Amino acid sequence: MIQFSIITVCLNAGQGLLDTVARTLSQTYENFEIIVKDGGSQDGSIEKLPSDPRIRVVTRQDTGIYDAMNQGIEEARGDYLIFMNCGDWFYSPDVLQSVADGIGEQREPLYYGKCFDRMTGQVRAYPKQLTRMTCYRTMICHQATIYRADILKQRPYDLSYRILADREMLWYLVCEKKVEPKYLDTVIADYQGGGESADQKHIQRNRADQQRLLDTYYPKAEQRKYRLMMALTFQKLRVSLSKSPKFSKYYFKTVQAFYDCKEKLTRRKGR
Repeated sequence: MIQFSIITVCLNAGQGLLDTVARTLSQTYENFEIIVKDGGSQDGSIEKLPSDPRIRVVTRQDTGIYDAMNQGIEEARGDYLIFMNCGDWFYSPDVLQSVADGIGEQREPLYYGKCFDRMTGQVRAYPKQLTRMTCYRTMICHQATIYRADILKQRPYDLSYRILADREMLWYLVCEKKVEPKYLDTVIADYQGGGESADQKHIQRNRADQQRLLDTYYPKAEQRKYRLMMALTFQKLRVSLSKSPKFSKYYFKTVQAFYDCKEKLTRRKGR
């Protein structure tokens, strides 16, 4: 039976921590542990956590969110790891059961599913196959990603990427290690949106790290090709539509229909 380690990192997260832990405890699939990696909270939230043998609190100083996640990885005892940030939670009580059923006996290195974006009120659509091109174009939801534990224990998050270490991990696995992430057709995470990567004060650092990341995993010629493809498919307009409370519903329905159609065509060719 698969054991999951749900890692939640926090520092004075208040009610967000308590809500995330409570939603995790409500899962119908019971073979999991919750690792609360605390950076030294002083707001009383740690003391308010429920008493449950599945919760382990690890209090240790860290240099930021990904260092905290790496410390959580060290502590994890589960077969698969899921990172659920404070204020985010599983979409429904049967998510872990659905994920366990999807993994089955295959035990692949990496799985991912969909997420509900609270900022737009929509389920985000993601490609059902992650290639070099789709990784360049789309970042899947970190909270809806399931890593086999040995993968991250062997090679944890690169702390030189203060904001983009989860993207760097995905690109490392797909572009360098040739891992083929497996798509699970289920909504895994209820995601509040925003976060450090969306903060305007980090925009310059974000851009610099993004270019460094591109130069690490994509040759210049490939970057130019993908930039042209993005421009020809109206990238800026698509991003705007995806963030619009008014139009995101129609945008994601269209994108999902496109991915479904593409998958059907791929299956027909494979016969």
